[in-house]
Amino acid sequence: MMYIILDGDDIGLKIEKSFMENDEVSLKKINEDIKKIVDFISIYLVQERFEIIFSGADGIICKGHEVNIKNLSDFVKKECLPYTFSIGIGDTLKSSFLALRYAKSISKNVTVFYSIKSDEFKILRF
Repeated sequence: MMYIILDGDDIGLKIEKSFMENDEVSLKKINEDIKKIVDFISIYLVQERFEIIFSGADGIICKGHEVNIKNLSDFVKKECLPYTFSIGIGDTLKSSFLALRYAKSISKNVTVFYSIKSDEFKILRF
């Protein structure tokens, strides 16, 4: 079983900026954009035979048996512009969370795989 967590990069900061600038229009646009992106990625993942566990705000958690990591990463990078998403992939829910946290600590728009069995992080840049 593979678990994947996708999480928007700096979406919360963009929302905060809208608050600080009293910019209701920007806040609404961010909300609409992220909803569309999360829905679109969720549809893609279901078509790739993944089961959605969580889908909301700026994140998705799913599980499945096989994933073409390069295709997933390329799809997310292409379809999410101008936003970016970091991706954590693991063989358990916990390992995918650790992979995501590691990805976010490195940079933005990064995919990381972590296996508890090998206790090894693999940074995947395509």
